[in-house]
Amino acid sequence: MDTITLTTHTGTHVDAPSHYGSTASYGVPRHIDQMPLDWFHRPAMVLDVRGEPTGTVGPAVLEKEFARIGCRPRPMDIVVLNTGASRYAGTPRYFTDFVGLDGPATALLLDLGVRVIGTDAFSLDAPFTHMIGEYQRTGDPGVLWPAHFLGRDREYCQIERMGGLDAVPAHGFTLSCFPVRVAGAGAGWTRAVALIDD
Repeated sequence: MDTITLTTHTGTHVDAPSHYGSTASYGVPRHIDQMPLDWFHRPAMVLDVRGEPTGTVGPAVLEKEFARIGCRPRPMDIVVLNTGASRYAGTPRYFTDFVGLDGPATALLLDLGVRVIGTDAFSLDAPFTHMIGEYQRTGDPGVLWPAHFLGRDREYCQIERMGGLDAVPAHGFTLSCFPVRVAGAGAGWTRAVALIDD
C-alpha cells in the first residue's frame, strides 16, 4: 500500500472551471469530476511560442502560428502551447521563465470553440513576478491572471505542466488527457498522451 499526499495542482493536471471561482456569469462552475469526458480525447495542435519573451502573447502571435502550421483549431479541438518551460522543470526558472496567454488570446481560442487549452508551463497565465510587475507599472487589474479569470465568464479547462511537447507534431494527432475524477475538486491529475497516426 502506498500513501501519497499531494495537491490536485501537482504535476500535469487539468484545471476545472470551479478553480477559476466559485461563481460564474454562466452559472455554477463545474468541478473536475463533472466535466464531460469527450472534452479530453480530441484532435489537438501544438503552438510553438518558445521564441516569445517572458510575459504574455496576444491574438496576433496565435494567428501567426496558425498560419505557420497551416491549421486553425476547429470547435472542441485541444490547443497546447509549447513555451519551452518544461526544460526548466525542477529548477527555480520553471516558475519565472515562460510565456502565458493574455485575455484576448484566450478569448480567441474560446471563440473558435476550443474548450481545453494546455501548456508545458507552470501556468497558462504569465509568471507571478511578471504579472505583479505589469500591475505595478500600469495599475491595470486586467493583467492579473487574465486567462484564469476569463474562466469566470467562459467555461473551459486548462492543462498545466505538460511535458514532451518537442516530440509531438504541430497537428494531426489526438490528445488523450482524461482528468482523474477527484470529487468536488478544482483540478485533477492527468497523464496526457499524444496519439499520433503513422
